[in-house]
Amino acid sequence: HEVASVQAAHPVPHFSSSRDAHDGMSASRVIVVGGGLAGLSAACELLERGCNVTIIEKEDNLGGNSSKATTGVAVPGSYLQAAAGVADSGADLIADEGEAAKRFVETGSEDANWLMKILAVDSELVLRLTPGHGKTARTIGTKTHFPGAVLTYALIHLLQEVAQGRPDRLQIISSARVTKLLTAGTRVVGVEFSREEGPVENLKGNVVITAGGYAGDLEKGSLVAKHAAKFMKFATTNDERANGDSITLASAVGAGTANLDKVQLTPFAAVLPGQADAQFKVVVSDALAGAGGKLIDATGKRFCDEMKSAQECAEAMARARAPFRLVINAKQAEPVHWLVEFYTQRRVMKKFSSVGELASVMRVSGSAMDPALQGSGVLYVAEVTAALYTCSGGLNAGWTRDLAGKVLNAAGQPIAGLFAAGEATSVPFPKLWSVSGIPMLYCIYSGRMAGRAAAAAVPTNGSVVQSLREIMGSAMDKPSNGIKPTNGAAPEEKKPEEKPLEEMTTEELIAKIKDLEANGSLRAPPADDGPKGITMEEVKKHSTKEDAWLVVNGDVIDVTKWIPIHPGGEQAVVAYLGQDASDEWNMIHKAGTIEKNLVPEGGNGPVLKGKLGGAAAPVAAAGGAAGGSGTAAPTGLTLDDVAKHNKESDLWVVVNGRAYDVTKWLQVHPGGVQAITAYAGKDATDEWNCIHKPGTIEKNLFPGNPNGPVDMGVVSGVAPSSAPPVPIDDDKPAPDGNGGIPGILGAIIFLALNVVLMLL
Repeated sequence: HEVASVQAAHPVPHFSSSRDAHDGMSASRVIVVGGGLAGLSAACELLERGCNVTIIEKEDNLGGNSSKATTGVAVPGSYLQAAAGVADSGADLIADEGEAAKRFVETGSEDANWLMKILAVDSELVLRLTPGHGKTARTIGTKTHFPGAVLTYALIHLLQEVAQGRPDRLQIISSARVTKLLTAGTRVVGVEFSREEGPVENLKGNVVITAGGYAGDLEKGSLVAKHAAKFMKFATTNDERANGDSITLASAVGAGTANLDKVQLTPFAAVLPGQADAQFKVVVSDALAGAGGKLIDATGKRFCDEMKSAQECAEAMARARAPFRLVINAKQAEPVHWLVEFYTQRRVMKKFSSVGELASVMRVSGSAMDPALQGSGVLYVAEVTAALYTCSGGLNAGWTRDLAGKVLNAAGQPIAGLFAAGEATSVPFPKLWSVSGIPMLYCIYSGRMAGRAAAAAVPTNGSVVQSLREIMGSAMDKPSNGIKPTNGAAPEEKKPEEKPLEEMTTEELIAKIKDLEANGSLRAPPADDGPKGITMEEVKKHSTKEDAWLVVNGDVIDVTKWIPIHPGGEQAVVAYLGQDASDEWNMIHKAGTIEKNLVPEGGNGPVLKGKLGGAAAPVAAAGGAAGGSGTAAPTGLTLDDVAKHNKESDLWVVVNGRAYDVTKWLQVHPGGVQAITAYAGKDATDEWNCIHKPGTIEKNLFPGNPNGPVDMGVVSGVAPSSAPPVPIDDDKPAPDGNGGIPGILGAIIFLALNVVLMLL
């Protein structure tokens, strides 16, 4: 699970009241709770079957864990296999797993092919061999970039287009948490939800719940602690969003659960330098194992067959001697070279010139290293361990024809109006679940199944009426799209175009100047307090392909002309328009990539518009802490504000009077995670200055270091840095010849005014 996110924001309708959330939606509404691959697949199926859909996502961004998938979708019998002449029934996956697994494997390709057709990303797809599939290449991966990101971002963009053009059919509400399922008797009739710091709102309709699993919550009292306590000793590859919300919500209305003790491990959780004890770990793609990578233990020997399922390899890891390493040689890495390059650049992997060099680091004899590694030349190595990966337990959901996709109570009876998909449900084939790429296929399969069931429960709906591509086309062609309503008022009379100043006569210039004076336009602007930065609200206004901005590492970038020529395809950019794409950008690109491609205004590339933020970007004091000059205006932050950010997923500290967001830095901090988490939400000035040289934090600041600390501003009531102030230049700048009116217009008017004065 690589960290990533996609925002369902402007221009997607983002409603501000319960009344707004109901407007334009008929009784055919179905509410999808959760915006991961299962939820998005369900939404597509519902739209195609004539239902109106509201997606509610608790995070700012759609995509869920699926957007972080590093391997792909395992699809026996896919159209890609057919095109390559590969006949694949998937029979090897079904053994001892029962009728549900048989149906899933035999028909899952129909659902995957359906989704791939909708996404139209064929040019980016490739078949890969991955663990659990023997010698059959059946996992659909991507040529470059992470497949979870490519697939979910394309799907999100498609749904955003529908929501923008047809808000009567699709609404997307992000940053909103469903707090309760509404019922009438035993039937679920809607949801209660609230946005950040907003009032409680109600929304009526059938509900498809897809809010993910519970492997990200390892706190006391969590589902893992209650039902799978033996796994509490492991780190997790899930973030805190995977906290069992679906199970909590549905259980409150009588839903049954099953197999909550079934939590799957991955043997490919990366151990980053200095972070062996970190509770959260990123996953190294098992496509590296499929390409020939080998797992070795502390003795340099292989301890398992890397092409077995993740669970089998993790169990073998428990019997072997740590630390463990995933090793792949340069030749094997050629088909996945972009992955190796990505991991190496981020210190997840390390390059060794030979097996002898690796053996030296491991303090074992070169001759003792596994024969599979001998004579391999250059090696790429990641230290890995076992960690929580996915959950195969969850809500009871039906699989038979009449119960398929429906949530069942403890007695096995369906709860009217409630459906479920994805990791929110109990999977009826836990052994198959641990095979690479199967959870992604299950999200598509179960999402579509729940969508069909929910659509059938809506009067007058349930049959396919229109493909999603056709719906999107109708949204784009809708005549009223983009036209502002007049509310019955007469259209505004178009004002005649004014002559350019250089074409005006003397009389016209004098009249223009008098008009400007009367309107106050010739007054000098207020004193400039320095650059204010560009707010996120302003960025959100530029969210179409024709006017496209996004944020990367604190810089606001205009990518309008870059979209058609972006090497990663249009979808990779369009999914983030009007949003902060820093996490996703840094996940895929090397540091400095966007800077290397910047062009001047009007060029065919990304154009830097300025810094993000309501105030000027902080300036580091010479030789000391940022803000040490005393010239920065107070931000209004208090220690109480800082104390709220005290978790690994949201962590601030105070150093020398300034607050720093160190959430991203935590995972790459050379001194390890614990050195920072000990001061989460606190003033760490004394401890910091005892250990570090002056300027250390400034040298690592974001955006120069994409994963570095972010300066959040001055904290009141805290001693500032003792660094010497930056010298201030009191010399007033020479007049620039525009008479105090900024821009080209000011310069022309200033010139015209002087000409008129001479004439007078």
